[in-house]
Amino acid sequence: MSNWPDWFQEALRQRFYQLELASEQNASCSSEDKNLSTQMDQFKINQNEDIQRLLSEWEEAIGYQLIQDKQSMYIEGVKDGIRLILPVIQPTATR
Repeated sequence: MSNWPDWFQEALRQRFYQLELASEQNASCSSEDKNLSTQMDQFKINQNEDIQRLLSEWEEAIGYQLIQDKQSMYIEGVKDGIRLILPVIQPTATR
């Protein structure tokens, strides 16, 4: 990366640190997520079929929303990458 301008290298480092911090915060929740999932499964087992079905539908809706959120974050990451690399590839391009 020594051929890249200093500002570009620093921008990449800062973005990496932001993503790393977010990843660490999410990792700390993963054991809590597993525990919550186990508790939810135990709760569903103790319910009648109608409530089990409603809970399953609710879980599916929440899962779909999480997928949508992750896709949105991915697209923002791609946009960030384009914003960082475009001035280097085309220095005369307007933003």
